[in-house]
Parts: sequence; C-alpha cells; structure tokens
Amino acid sequence: MKTIFITAQTPWGKGEAFIFEEMLDIQRLGGDFLIIARNPPEDIFHKEGRYLIKNAIWTPLISGQMMVYFIKMLFSHRILWDTIVTIVASSRNLVIAMKNLAVFPKAVFVARTIRKMDVGHIHAHWGTTTATMAFVISKMTGIPWSFTLHRWDITENNILRQKVRSAAFVRCISQLGKGGLSKIIGNEFEGRLKMIHMGVSIPETLPPIANRGGRLAIVVPANLIDVKGHRYLIDAIGRLDPQKRERIKCRFFGDGHLKQKLVRQVKLRGLRDCIEFCGAAPHNSIMEIYEKGQADVIILPSINTNDGSHEGIPVSLMEAMAYGVLAVSTNTGGIAELLGGGAGIIVPEKDAAALGRTIGDIIDGKIDIETIRKAGMAKVDCEFNSRKNAAQLMKLITAREKQ
Repeated sequence: MKTIFITAQTPWGKGEAFIFEEMLDIQRLGGDFLIIARNPPEDIFHKEGRYLIKNAIWTPLISGQMMVYFIKMLFSHRILWDTIVTIVASSRNLVIAMKNLAVFPKAVFVARTIRKMDVGHIHAHWGTTTATMAFVISKMTGIPWSFTLHRWDITENNILRQKVRSAAFVRCISQLGKGGLSKIIGNEFEGRLKMIHMGVSIPETLPPIANRGGRLAIVVPANLIDVKGHRYLIDAIGRLDPQKRERIKCRFFGDGHLKQKLVRQVKLRGLRDCIEFCGAAPHNSIMEIYEKGQADVIILPSINTNDGSHEGIPVSLMEAMAYGVLAVSTNTGGIAELLGGGAGIIVPEKDAAALGRTIGDIIDGKIDIETIRKAGMAKVDCEFNSRKNAAQLMKLITAREKQ
C-alpha cells in the first residue's frame, strides 16, 4: 500500500533539506510513497529533490478547481462542516484559525485525489498546517494518519491536542521535543508519542585531509536568523588576537533577514578576510565540502530567543559529524542529545568570550580533536543513522496500515 507524505515544500524549494535523506532512505528501503507539498514553488533547489520528483505531485496551495470542488463538497458532506467547526473552535487564536482554513480547499482536493489510489497511511512533516491537511484528509477518507514534530511547530501549538487524539502515532525527533509536547497535551496520549531522531547518511569512507595552507576551515550552514546566533561567533572571532584570526577561514552558508546587519558587524570588526558570506547553498554543495575534506570545524552558535525559539537537533551538525568534522555548538534546544558524552564541544549560549577561547584552543592544539571526532562519528552512526531511523518510521507506518 502507498503512504502519502505531506510536506511544506519538499521536494521543491530551498527549505526542509533535512527531510531529503530520510525520504531517499525510505525509497531505498522499498517504501511506496507519494509526496504532496502544501505550497511548493516551481523550482528544485536541492539536487536530491530531482531524485524524489517522480514520487511527488505538484499542485498549488489554491486554485479555481480546488475552490469549486471545495464549495461543492460543503453542500453535500456534513463531515466537512463538522471538521471545519472542530478546527476553528480548537484553534487558540484567530491567526492559527485562518492559517488552518487556508489549507482546507487543498486538503479536500487531495482527499479526492488519493481515493483513487491504494493508500494505507498519511504522514505529515510538521505539526502546523501540513498536519492540519493530513487531519482533514484522514477525516474525509478514513485513512489513518500520523505526523512528525520538529521544533517550533511544538511551541506554536496548532491544535496539537486534537491532532494527537486523532493520529495513529506522533513522531518527535528529540526527547526535548517529546517532553515539550507532553507539557502541552498532558499524559493522556503518552503511548502514541514515539521518539525517532532525524538522521543522516553514513559515509563508507572518510575524506582526505585537504591542504588549506594551515588555515582552520570553519563552516556555518545556517540561515541568517536570530536563533542561529551568528553575531556571537563574529564577536568570538573578533576577540582573537590578529595572528589567530589570520589562521581562520570561516564561511557562512545561508540567507536571512539578518544578513545586512551581520555583514556590517563583520566589516566594523575588520573580519572580512576571515569571514565570508556564501549565501544559500544547495544541500549537495555542502555535502561536497565534507566529502572533499574541506571543513575542519562546524560551528552553530545557536541561542534561545526572547520569543521562545530554540533549536531541535540540527541535522547540519549530524551531517558534518558523520564525515569526522569537529562540531562546536551550544547547550540549547536538543543539541546536547547529539553532542553530549564527548561527541562534540558544547559552549554556553550567547557567550562570545567562551566561544572565542574554544576556537583559540583548537588553533593552538589544546583540544584532543581526534578523540572528539571519533566519538562524534560513533554517536551519529549509532543514534542518527538515517537508514536505521527511516526503517523505524516505516515500521510504525506499516503497522498502522495493517490494523
């Protein structure tokens, strides 16, 4: 039987790169699935998207055809009205209610589409409007559904209690996320909550050590947004003495609303020779850096923001660690689940001085990098192996299909 995956944009667009490896592993494991994105752009940014496109249907968020069919269904199906009332009444504010209503026509249209297929299960990534779509589709078709919760979609709390009650199971990608969900919905549905990490592909061989003229190659694959904490890394590098700064080449991969502010900070600190803004890069381009041994350290100076945003467990760290890249990050979100036990270096959040000392110690050879690198690779292989974790997810899905 076929599984329908509801995503935000995958396999199109720039986001959700962390989903690709899991989808590809499900494909390699023989899973029969179809991806339907909520609001896909028309371009494929990541190379991996081309390998998934045959398993996807492109439809816009809204179209005239969808609206005509939706209105027709309103006059003939009481269950649709009941579902609308349930979702609107359960939405904790007007913004969430409007976001949920916006995906109703597409959800009803998709329900009609998949009735013609041998579909056994629906699984949504994110607990927000993608899960709302899956919830509606399940109500309209009777097909069981589930969803994966990542990070911010937990704190947004888009009718999570109602969704968990309706779902066959809910997959959380970290223990932190699972605990956060339980605080919101209580312990009534504890048996439905499953913790399965996101994962990455494990390379068969390690890359060569590239010759970079003695410069420490730092990569920061993170969008230029508040929660990623770039300004603290810039400040940390700026605190180093000039001789150490000359031995660093730090590259920021990502775009975001903070770009101009961060560029000005780099210019004012006189760091343009050692910090480079590379813009958003396709996932395969980042992976090539690791495959060719062109990165010594990955640094994510992530923070907890004033609005409650924080990291989950960044797949970008896992990907680098799988190739033996030293990982440095902060004790925020679920990062300690990945870097704990000596698998990486954890520094306090928003502490540029501590981060600067760590970078200086790496340059001076005061840190046993080899031991940490090996521990990081072992940790990723054991707990964050995409092939193993994708198999766990598919086992949950197929068990529900047979019920």
